[in-house]
Amino acid sequence: MMNKKYPGTRKRILRMALVVTALAAWAWTGTGRTSPLPDPAPKTKAAKVTKKAPSKPAEKHAASGGSLQPVGNLRDPFKLPPPPVEVAPGTGGEIPGLGPLPPGPRGLIISQLKLEGIVRVGQNNPKLIAVLANSANRAYFLHENDELYNGVITKITPDSVYFREETRDGEGKMSSHEVIKKLAPESGEKK
Repeated sequence: MMNKKYPGTRKRILRMALVVTALAAWAWTGTGRTSPLPDPAPKTKAAKVTKKAPSKPAEKHAASGGSLQPVGNLRDPFKLPPPPVEVAPGTGGEIPGLGPLPPGPRGLIISQLKLEGIVRVGQNNPKLIAVLANSANRAYFLHENDELYNGVITKITPDSVYFREETRDGEGKMSSHEVIKKLAPESGEKK
């Protein structure tokens, strides 16, 4: 009994039935579950007696009597961060309580820098590059507007480098002042 009007109908129906059956078996065995969490544990009397710990920030706020508690290692956004601490030479570049300084020029502290020289690059419109050494006697070639740990290089002249150093006072207010580092005259040169 072949249906001559619609050839292949029987195969299509069998194929669809097979797909539906496979999907139903897949969903029934649990492999089709979208939740990554395991099945909840069966409830016992002990589980009913214990109070559930709050999981949402609003519940934590209400459970703590209305005061927000910091979650994990996050800092309270309404408290001022501590002022930057000067790193003593020979400490390996670590700030007490804060860990190591960032690598490269961003970890340089202005008070520990020594101006080693100034390089002139270019013929017609020369650019000046400052050669600065840190407390570990490592040299850095820095340009104007390069950011350091506690300031910025504002200007480079043929004999000096100007910094804008930012400091935080005891009350947490930021203030900035200008620091100038000049080249030391070499021995035998007149001042």
